[in-house]
Amino acid sequence: MDLVTRLDELAAQSPDKPAFIFSNSPDHWETVTYSQLADLTARLTRGLLACGLTPGMRAALMTPPSVEFFALAFALLKAGIVPVIIDPAIGFRKVTECINEAQPEIFLGNSLTHALRLVFGWGKDSVKHNLSIRRLLQITNYQPPDSPLITHCSSLTPAAIIYTSGSTGLPKGALYTHSNFAAQMDMLVQTFNIQPDEIDLPPFPLYALIDVLVGVTSVIPDIRFPVPGKVDAARTLSAIQKFGVTNTFASPVVLDRLAEYGVPRKVKLPSLKRVITAGAPAPFRVEERFKELLLEDACLFGIYGATEVLPITVIESREVLGETRHKSAQGAGICVGRPVDGSKVRVIGISDSPIDAWQDSLEVRINQIGEITVKGPAVTRVYIRREDDNRLAKIREGDEIVHRTGDVGYFDEQGRLWYCGRESQRVQTDDGTLFTEQIEGIFNAHPLVYRTALVGVDKEPLLWVELEPHARNANREKIKSELIQLAHFYPRAGKIGTFLFMKKFPTDVRHNSKIIREELARRVKTNPQNR
Repeated sequence: MDLVTRLDELAAQSPDKPAFIFSNSPDHWETVTYSQLADLTARLTRGLLACGLTPGMRAALMTPPSVEFFALAFALLKAGIVPVIIDPAIGFRKVTECINEAQPEIFLGNSLTHALRLVFGWGKDSVKHNLSIRRLLQITNYQPPDSPLITHCSSLTPAAIIYTSGSTGLPKGALYTHSNFAAQMDMLVQTFNIQPDEIDLPPFPLYALIDVLVGVTSVIPDIRFPVPGKVDAARTLSAIQKFGVTNTFASPVVLDRLAEYGVPRKVKLPSLKRVITAGAPAPFRVEERFKELLLEDACLFGIYGATEVLPITVIESREVLGETRHKSAQGAGICVGRPVDGSKVRVIGISDSPIDAWQDSLEVRINQIGEITVKGPAVTRVYIRREDDNRLAKIREGDEIVHRTGDVGYFDEQGRLWYCGRESQRVQTDDGTLFTEQIEGIFNAHPLVYRTALVGVDKEPLLWVELEPHARNANREKIKSELIQLAHFYPRAGKIGTFLFMKKFPTDVRHNSKIIREELARRVKTNPQNR
């Protein structure tokens, strides 16, 4: 897939096909066609080049989501300018560190983000061009160029720098090349058999951009793209019904919000044939509740991946709810399915040290827990300006790069990958090592428990408990006693002597689903009476 020419090709083939159907308010919808998007993209591309910007420059992209934002993203692609994408929800301090690390020559924002740039010194030592979408359109007098403006790129040309959520530390900037992006989209299309006549409801701006390149229509209920935990369930469900949405990608917290609103109201989503969830494993009861909104033949997929490479593995909810959830309740971890085509997944021995070159002897046997690695065309090769992180996370294998995910897990006899948690979050005690997802799965089986989080403090394993919303006023001492009884059936879980309750866990900013266990451990250390 040629990313640079793709939008123009689609606009020529289907000029009147909607690229975006979006809303700025609950009762007002607008449509932007592929030809309109291509035209606006051409204008912005002309504006970028008129400013003297050249291919290879980096641009801090701090423009809030809008139709113009999407056109600007494609304009940057055409001009060969590399956007630096940082989620502002990570906090101003981390944004400052990321921008200063990326060293962009261009800052693209609105009046608010430009004011923040001045206050926090974003890019003060590198930015030479401060621009806005409005300014770019004024430069071109809102006129399209006389001829197409396209910068020719190779497969290894940088396409974007995308920062991780930083849920386990300072975010890292993964450098995506054109071939990485093209491979990722090809893998998504092939894995889920996505057809051009489909209608998607994307969760984040980046997924809406992917929709355009794939050739499907995006329905966006709120162009501001609120964080998953604040999604308007009624508005989202109504949009799915109104426009016949066939596919959506959602974090587990969004599935939970939609089910919590829709199930009591007997909402049905007959057009929705495919739901894909990622960011963290969806709690089994959330999957069960959400499936009540779907028809029997609709599929609910869970995919495992990371900012550095997506997708890695996939599993459908029928296999989860019919089989693997029962093994999870016995301490097996979370089954994340089988590797997708184009993704070579291997498990190696756990080590906190760099590995320079791949050797087959690194792999562990079936059912042995180790670190999950992945190789393939969608795998990003480096983090920018992070030599230490690159040495820890990347292994050379000939001309290719093997990415160490930092996750631990194992393969079973059926070729399925089981996720056991983050390597850095394993709890090492005097009696051995405990892995978060294996221990938590045992206690998550309690009917009043929404999810749990294992942490270690001074080699002591402790378990935080978040109850189901309807059970938050339940007798916690009784629940604690029942959890202790549950632990007696499993030797590893029996090592847990302290149970702590919290109304809502701290989670990552991107999906609002990944538990920040480091914060939970810190709360115990700073307030020992929690024990």
